[in-house]
Amino acid sequence: MAKTEHVERAPSAPIAAILAWVLPGLGHWWIGERVRGLIFFVVLMVTFWGGIAVAGASTAVTAKGNGAWIAAQLCMGPQTFAALELGNREVRNAKAREQVLYRAPWPSSNIGVVYAGVAGLLNLLVIIDVLARSETRRMAVVPRLRPKKGRS
Repeated sequence: MAKTEHVERAPSAPIAAILAWVLPGLGHWWIGERVRGLIFFVVLMVTFWGGIAVAGASTAVTAKGNGAWIAAQLCMGPQTFAALELGNREVRNAKAREQVLYRAPWPSSNIGVVYAGVAGLLNLLVIIDVLARSETRRMAVVPRLRPKKGRS
């Protein structure tokens, strides 16, 4: 019977980063840090979608009205595009019914925009964290070659 040797493979840092952008915490889940990934997922999703719920999708995620905050929100990945589509759908439905589109009043609209933006910036930190952790794991798995003595 042939022995099979289990070779430990280090997680790929770029794949972990892409997974973290697609769904917050998924990169950590993929590299084996399941609890950390779950915590990041819950915290960031509640923060982002909480901001959308407070301000409304048509108010919180707009490229025209929110300036640089949309760049921060884009760090949440596909969730931002889903919220943007939800907001666009609200606008189309209001126009089709010839109704005035509801916009959140001043404090709640700004709070929603900031919550969604902060969630995106926090996810950027999560992406950087998963890059560092996966690189650290790769360095631990790959043995270093020792230089030969006597040769320069």
